[in-house]
Amino acid sequence: MPPTFGAALGLGLSALRRQAWLLAPGLVVAIARRVLTWPALAVAWALLARGALLALSHRPLDPGAALAGAAATASSPRFLALVGGLWLAGVLCGAALRGVWLAGALPTLAGAAVGEGGTPRFAAGVAYGTPRVLAASLLGLVLDLSAGLFALTLALGALRITLHAAGGNGSAVLAVAVAGALTLAIAVPLALSVVADAAVARAALRAEGPARAFASAVRRFLARPGTFVLAAMVFGFVASLAPATVEAFGGAATGLVKDAPALLLAGPNLMLAVAAAGVAALVDLAWLGTLAALVCADARD
Repeated sequence: MPPTFGAALGLGLSALRRQAWLLAPGLVVAIARRVLTWPALAVAWALLARGALLALSHRPLDPGAALAGAAATASSPRFLALVGGLWLAGVLCGAALRGVWLAGALPTLAGAAVGEGGTPRFAAGVAYGTPRVLAASLLGLVLDLSAGLFALTLALGALRITLHAAGGNGSAVLAVAVAGALTLAIAVPLALSVVADAAVARAALRAEGPARAFASAVRRFLARPGTFVLAAMVFGFVASLAPATVEAFGGAATGLVKDAPALLLAGPNLMLAVAAAGVAALVDLAWLGTLAALVCADARD
């Protein structure tokens, strides 16, 4: 039986306190994953600017020439293929980097949670656990995509039924069906996403293959589904709110000197970006420690 959310959270925070050094590599990984998508953005802006300038040179008296040129470039198949390929490559490299990070961070946090903080686990986890973690992550990605397609299908079906009922053909049965479909469209992807994360944690902590890791994750989830869903919702909310709060407070502070030169504000803006990434890495480590407790610890522990 998995522990309760409070017990798992306590174990996760205790492990993070004992292995606080993980925040530094976690911050590096978070920044690197953002940087990996920059080439796609740089190429996209460069091509759009080139298209706008080229159109403007051909029609210098047309005020909408630059916008039309940029729109024509953005709709070009070559532009979409190039930028989309660069973006996908960056996302996949970032996902692989996170898999390597998880292979080392999860065993380290789990060892700290059970009082084995002095045992070196990070390097061994990266060296020997990365293939299993990457395989489980890939299977989890397929599961997430399937869940998203399932949710989209239910949402479109519910929309079609609603539009049909709006013409005067509605009934209580249709209302119940639409409500049930929308509930499943939200609950099923959330549950499957939690199961995928739990399977990755099992692969890193128990050295299980992808299939066995998912089977174990499903059993743990079904033993206490509310705890897993609650933990995912709480950490998802905090992960989305905390970095934005840091950036908002920082933006309010730098707004007091908004008339300062841009070069002078570059330093504070960079510090704010790093601080937001650090907060995100801290929340992620707390979630990993809690997840490790949920997928491996027992309620009696």
